[in-house]
Amino acid sequence: MMDKRILEFIGDLRRAELRISPSEALDALSAAGEIGFDSREGFKSALAATLVKEARDEPTFERIFNLYFLDLQALGEGVRKALGPEDPRIQDLLNQALDQADFDLDEMTELLLRGGGSEMEMAIRAGSQNAGLERLMYFLQVGYFSRRIQDRFDWSAIEQDIEKLMKLLEERGLDPGQLARIRNYLDLRLEAFRRMIRQHVERELERRAWRQGERLTREMLAEKPLFALTADEVAQMKTVVARLARRIKDALALRQRQEQRGRIDTRRTIRKSMAYGGIPMEIFLRRRHREKPKLITICDVSDSVRNASRFMLQLVWSLQECFSRVRSYVFVSEIAEVTQAFNTTPVERAIEWALKAAPVDYHCRSDFGYAWSRFVRTELESLDRKTTIMILGDARNNYNDPQAWALRLMRERVKGIIWLNPEGQWGWGIGDSVMPLYSPACDIVRECRTIAQLGEVVDNLVHQWWRRGR
Repeated sequence: MMDKRILEFIGDLRRAELRISPSEALDALSAAGEIGFDSREGFKSALAATLVKEARDEPTFERIFNLYFLDLQALGEGVRKALGPEDPRIQDLLNQALDQADFDLDEMTELLLRGGGSEMEMAIRAGSQNAGLERLMYFLQVGYFSRRIQDRFDWSAIEQDIEKLMKLLEERGLDPGQLARIRNYLDLRLEAFRRMIRQHVERELERRAWRQGERLTREMLAEKPLFALTADEVAQMKTVVARLARRIKDALALRQRQEQRGRIDTRRTIRKSMAYGGIPMEIFLRRRHREKPKLITICDVSDSVRNASRFMLQLVWSLQECFSRVRSYVFVSEIAEVTQAFNTTPVERAIEWALKAAPVDYHCRSDFGYAWSRFVRTELESLDRKTTIMILGDARNNYNDPQAWALRLMRERVKGIIWLNPEGQWGWGIGDSVMPLYSPACDIVRECRTIAQLGEVVDNLVHQWWRRGR
C-alpha cells in the first residue's frame, strides 16, 4: 500500500515536470523500505536523495511531499497521538485482557485497541481505494466521501467486540469507575479514527486541488499576453519558462541519443543480406553528425515589450548548450551586447542587468533603423552561414527611418533571420509599425504575444530549423 502511495507521489512530481526515470522510482521505493516511516525527516531525505537532481526542484518536491505525507507521523508511532491521548494503565489492562481472551476480534478492532500506527493509516488508505475519490472536487464533498470510507468498516462488529471486552473486564472484578474510564477511552479512540478518515479526505482534496491549480495556472499564464502580466505573474512565469526550457532540452537529448545509435541503412543492409539468402544477418546503421548552430538574439527592451524580451532571454540562455555559441544584444535606439553578463553571472541576474543597466538609453523612443545600422557597422564581419539571428521587437519605429537595407545586409551573411513580434498581426503596418518593410528580409516572422507562442518558435528552432540546409 505504501509503495502505491509513493508511486502516486512520483507521478505528481513528474506532472510538475521533475525528470524521474523508472530506475530512480525503484531506487526511491527501495530507499523508503530501508529507512522506514518512523522518522519523517529520514523518510523525506531518502526520497529526496533518489528523486531530486536539481536544486531548483527542491521547493516543488517539498510542497508535493507535504501534500502526500503531511501526516507521515501517522505512518509510525506518532499515530497514537492522532488516535487520542494514551493512558498507559488502561492500555495495559486492555492488552492483558486481549491476551487472555478466548474470542476472535475483528481485524479493525484489534488495530484500534493495540494502537497499530502504520496499519491504521494503511487501513484508511485501503478503504478509500474504491470510494470514488477521483470525483472529489469541492470541500462540500468531504463529508460525503468520509462517510463512504467509514461505511467500508464494520462498525457493528467493532462495537460488539468492545462490548465483549467490557464484559470480560467487568467479570475480572474492575469497579464501575474503572470501567467507565476504559469505555470513555475507547470511545475517544473510535472518534479519533473517524477524524483521521475525514483528515485523509481533506488532504486528498488539497492534493487534487493543488494539481489542478498548478495545471490551470500554467495554462492560463502560458496563454496570457506578455504585456498584461502583473509583477506576481512575471515571478510565476519564470518557473513556467524554466520548465519549458527543460522540456525542450529533454526532447532534444532523446533525439540526439537516437541519432547517436543511428538509423538502419536499408540499402546497405539489404545488399549485404544477399550473401545470406536475403536474410539480414548484418545490420548497417546510418549516422548523421550535425554541428550545433550559432545563435544571436537581438531584443527590444523598451517598456512595451520588455516582458517578452525577458522571457526570450531566459529561455534561450537556459538552452545555451543546444547551440555552439549564443550572443545577445539589447536595444531601444542604441544597441549593446550583453553576452558577457550571461557568461559571468547567473541567468536571472544577467537578465535583470540587460533589462535595466546595459549601456543603452532605456527612456528614449524606439528606433529600429538606427539599431540595425549600428549593428551592421560594428558586427557584420562576425556573421557567418552557421548563424541564425532571432529578433524580438514590435517594429514600432516612431516614424524614424527604418533603414531596412541594414536588415537585408545582415540576411545575406547568415543562415536566416527569425523575427518574433509581441504585437498582434492586426497591428503590423498600421501607424508607426514598419513590420511589412522588415518581413521580406526574414525567413520566419511570427506573432509572439504569449509564452506558448514563444516556446513553440524556440522549440522549432532547436529541433528543426538548424537541421535544414540554407
